[in-house]
Amino acid sequence: MNNNFAILTDAGGDFTREIIAKYGIEETPMSTVVWPDGSEEPTDLYWDTMTPDEYFGLMSNKKNNFSSSLPSPQTILDRLTALAKAGRNVVVFTISSKMSGGFSAFSVAAKEVMEQYPGIKIVVIDSLRYSGAITLLAVEASLCRDERNMSFDETVEYLDHFRLRIHECGFLDDLFFLARKGRIPKAAAFMGNMIGIKPMADLCNETGLSQVLGKARGYKQVMRIFPKYIQKTIGDYNDKVFVITYSAREKQALEMKQIVEETFRPKHLIFVPMGQSTGANVGPGLAAAFYAGDEKVSENCVKEKAILEELLKKK
Repeated sequence: MNNNFAILTDAGGDFTREIIAKYGIEETPMSTVVWPDGSEEPTDLYWDTMTPDEYFGLMSNKKNNFSSSLPSPQTILDRLTALAKAGRNVVVFTISSKMSGGFSAFSVAAKEVMEQYPGIKIVVIDSLRYSGAITLLAVEASLCRDERNMSFDETVEYLDHFRLRIHECGFLDDLFFLARKGRIPKAAAFMGNMIGIKPMADLCNETGLSQVLGKARGYKQVMRIFPKYIQKTIGDYNDKVFVITYSAREKQALEMKQIVEETFRPKHLIFVPMGQSTGANVGPGLAAAFYAGDEKVSENCVKEKAILEELLKKK
């Protein structure tokens, strides 16, 4: 049973049907998107009803306020119960608890299911991250299970440390939506809206948020710095998984994909648009690679900030 455990995430990750089929990941329990007129619709997990460009294009009018909500407690309970009833242990990855209540909701349901099925283990891991980082955790869990033949307990222990090593390298050139949700200071959002300025961020373990470390001047400088920053933070890049995700910046994301392929030649490279749920809070303007270094991200990203500042100085 240990090597047939289920891998589940909340809607904070980015997936396609092809990704979940290839890596044996369970489909995310259905959450909802709240549209600007107040109506609620089930999250379109795989972009069946509209394209990412159409969705993020609606946000070009910043009066359009989108938000997302968790699956109902019963939906989460039913999904975990079905997996437990099938005799499967479950590892769940949720978006950072500083961004959403998913970790708490899944933890409550997991406790109830384990009481009903005492032989089953359900471990809910707070990723302290978002978007492609959750995709990365799910794929890494799949590799532990299917390629490395690691047990459930070994996988959980490994990934509990692995999550703290996950970096983000890229840009979000419109920080308005994060500021509106209170996830970054308004001063940082103002910087992001300056013409030609591309804020670059990494993931902070202490805050569970994406932290702006510096500002590039234009996409050309971002792309010049992009592989160098990864090289200085990834350590040994052999057999590392990369996830590249984007919101209305597919052209720049494709350029990042080409750089990663040529520079690091990863065995597993996931290229996926940001999902509706996270996109409702992040908005358009992101292109980033998520990957794990050999060491955990430094406290308050002090080392990462120094690396980026040095790279930004170079012409």
